[in-house]
Amino acid sequence: MQYILKSNMGYTLALFITGLFTAQALGFGTDPVSSYLTQGRSVGSWTASIGNGLNYYIPLQDQHAATVRGNLKVSPATQNKQGDSLHLKWKGRKVKNEWGGNALYDSTFSIGKSNADISLVKDVAALVLNLKVLRAPNELTKITLQCNNSNTCISELPINNALGKLNKNQWLNLPIPLSCFNGSELFDFSNLTSISIGTQGKMEIELSNLGLAPLPEGVTGC
Repeated sequence: MQYILKSNMGYTLALFITGLFTAQALGFGTDPVSSYLTQGRSVGSWTASIGNGLNYYIPLQDQHAATVRGNLKVSPATQNKQGDSLHLKWKGRKVKNEWGGNALYDSTFSIGKSNADISLVKDVAALVLNLKVLRAPNELTKITLQCNNSNTCISELPINNALGKLNKNQWLNLPIPLSCFNGSELFDFSNLTSISIGTQGKMEIELSNLGLAPLPEGVTGC
């Protein structure tokens, strides 16, 4: 059964934005249980890739990748030293299909592996993106969790409003409670297989770390 979370995230993410940590306030290690991307590189058996409707899986090679037609490009960036983060630029290109829609669909950056069981922390942890916004998204942008390696087992949340409220050109941590992906308890947290960020619009960010952390003090969930 497919489950795509449609709840309004405005209040929840606004709460976190007012209490965002600086990049130094939250440590990311190299434990693949809780850290999936560290200093711009995937951790353990996690792999980083990009894709869109013309090719859904393009692995990063030495922190570089580009989708077909170049709508999304990834290259090394600098947080504290060269190569400790990734520069991701979405150009917002559209390719019309025979019905007048966009053949590219969302262009996505993804971190994936065969299986990650995070069911024990789904109510007490947040997915944290350590990032810097260079250009806020101009269209719907979603963060998507996939389970069971299946396109019918996904949960997605819009984050374009949250990214648009962040201070530009400043490294920050954006925490999203895992419970926000669990509105009807249909998502299989015992078999997380990928995490992705995607949009059909324009956006430019730098991303250094992505992983799990305890919910901020005083926050009980989504």
